[in-house]
Amino acid sequence: KVGKQDRPKGIAHIYLFTPPNSPDTDHSVNQQIKNADLWKHQKDVFLSVTPSGTSSTKVTTDTVSAVQPASGKPEKSLSDPAREPSSMASTGDMPPLLPLSKTGELMDGYVSVACHPGHFIVQPWKKLRNLEALMEEMILYYSRVEEKPANIEKNKLYAAKIGNQWYRVIIKGVLRNGFLSVYEVDYGTHEFVSIQKVQPLMDTFRKLPFQAVTAQLAGVKSQQWSEEASIVFRNLVEKKPLVAQIEAVNESSNAWDRKIVTFLVDTSLPETDVWIHDFVSQSLEEFSKDD
Repeated sequence: KVGKQDRPKGIAHIYLFTPPNSPDTDHSVNQQIKNADLWKHQKDVFLSVTPSGTSSTKVTTDTVSAVQPASGKPEKSLSDPAREPSSMASTGDMPPLLPLSKTGELMDGYVSVACHPGHFIVQPWKKLRNLEALMEEMILYYSRVEEKPANIEKNKLYAAKIGNQWYRVIIKGVLRNGFLSVYEVDYGTHEFVSIQKVQPLMDTFRKLPFQAVTAQLAGVKSQQWSEEASIVFRNLVEKKPLVAQIEAVNESSNAWDRKIVTFLVDTSLPETDVWIHDFVSQSLEEFSKDD
């Protein structure tokens, strides 16, 4: 149901419904999201880092393939620009922390989700094979065992079937009509899933550290990012293997509270490195001229 239209921008503001609720806006998907407080979040955490500008040094790195991992990860993402899992989750049954590169070091990474330069998700490239193996093991296990009703608790870790794949998720909210809002701890996305698709997570699937690393782009000024700048950034980095040069690390005992500030470099061209923050800065200048 179209609520209003912004014709100059070509944008329609809509309500979504699941049968048989249409067209009662009080029972729309929009209202369910609002009731679950999914849009209440902390502002982006900006670390006190002095941008160091463009580096002309050629980045040397291990081989980075431009081929997308065969993880079968769905393209859709319900990520909000600054949403991060609550630090209230119990750490007693959580996987170990993922070792992060130190300041100044290089890390081969894969950007699974990009909202804007102040918030995106990086997965360590060298660990993607381990994650794919884990996903395959979860498919085999949960396709054979009898389904068991899960005792659902917010901020606890479970296995959830989304599409044809099983993922490790943290429960973030309980919606109407038997649906849950969940956070995929290995891909950094928020999804909706039926409570019937959630199962207890076996201990053997807790050994691999969470693979999603929250990140912020270095070399650009922290700000509220426009829709145009966010689109440019997403097109440059999302679903791509890139080299990350770590500028700062915000450590925490909770995996979901850890954050890195990093430069991103596209090394896929044979003769030159493309520093992403340069493109973002140039785009901001062009948008300013248009205004």
